[in-house]
This record gives sequence, structure tokens and C-alpha cells, in this order.
Amino acid sequence: MKSSERMQVINFLRDHVIGKTVYAAPVTTYEDEGRIMVVSDDQTFFSNLAETPNGFTYDLTAIARGTRYERDKGGQFVQPEGSLIAVRVYRYEMTERKSSGKLIGFARYISSTNTEDPVAGTIFVSRMWIDGGALMVHDSQAGYGDVVGAESRFKSGSYDGKYRYAVEKNQLVVNYQQTDYDVDPESLHRTPSADKMPAQVSTEIEFPPFAAA
Repeated sequence: MKSSERMQVINFLRDHVIGKTVYAAPVTTYEDEGRIMVVSDDQTFFSNLAETPNGFTYDLTAIARGTRYERDKGGQFVQPEGSLIAVRVYRYEMTERKSSGKLIGFARYISSTNTEDPVAGTIFVSRMWIDGGALMVHDSQAGYGDVVGAESRFKSGSYDGKYRYAVEKNQLVVNYQQTDYDVDPESLHRTPSADKMPAQVSTEIEFPPFAAA
């Protein structure tokens, strides 16, 4: 028998998330202690909800668009340093724990159109619950990925993401806050990064129907 919490999360996903697309307007962030400026936006849609004996799975597909600018010797951000365009697919696989009745699982990287995607091979430990009628999702990256810095340097880093999925005026709205960490690749110890990401809000969008042939 499903627990009340598992039922609530599955019902919320089925009624308000699966089959929906949300869009986040462009935001500007600064990375590598201000040496890199990133202007990006993204579009996300959700699909393939399936129940398992002890939980559920579903897919998240994100279309990311962005450009990285590097600061020159005069302190100005110059021509594009690199593109961040990619279509990424993640799969959430959640399980209800009998010891606590809580939902815990992971979101794993499935694929990307960017053959050099810095998030390739990453995985997130995930928790989900309903709070005040909204779906809360907390992801914490396990291990580390490659964070691109100025002059094409790389460093080991990870991030945590906190999502709040809510229905406002009959539309799905997703609030997201990311916290970045520097990671020691030997010990995997995480230290809060100097890079600070702004909060992001994604709002449900609808597509017009295809015109008749």
C-alpha cells in the first residue's frame, strides 16, 4: 500500500508536472571569481512517469542555451568564450524507505547533445516531499563534475539544487536555487564556492497546435 506522502507526490507529478514545459527567462551569472560572465536561459519538460513497486521514475529534459564571456586584461567582457547550448536528459528514480516513510533516490545523467558536456556522468542524491501544496525537490550532486574557468581551465566542483514546484493561477511555476561547491578530488570534501548563483523562476508555457496541412 502506498504511503500518503508517496501518493501525494505521484499525484502532484501526474496532475501538474508530467507533460508540462516550463521556461526560465535569461539570467546573468558570474563565475571563476568574476572572470567569466554567463548569459543563459533554459526550457524544461517532464515525461515518462512510471510507478515501481516501491516508488516511481520520470524523466526531465532540459534545453539549455547560453554564452560564456571572458574578462580581458582591461576588465571588459569580450567576445564569446564558449557556448553552453545542450539538450540534457535526466532520470529521477525515487524509492520510499520503510524505515522513515520518506522518498529518497537519485537523478542520473542519461544523455546530452553536447559531446563535451561538463555534467556528463554526474548523479544527484534526491529527496522529495509535499509542503503546503507544493512539491519540494532537493538534489545534491555526488562526487564532482568539471567546472570550466577562465583561459579554458577546469576545476572540480559540485552543486546542490533546491526546487519548489507550485501551481499559481493555474500554471506550473518552478522556483530554483543553486549552491555551488569546490571539491577536493581526493577526499571529495566540499567547500562553499565563491560563485553565487541567482534564484531562477521557470513558468509553464504552452505551444500553439500544429497548423493543418
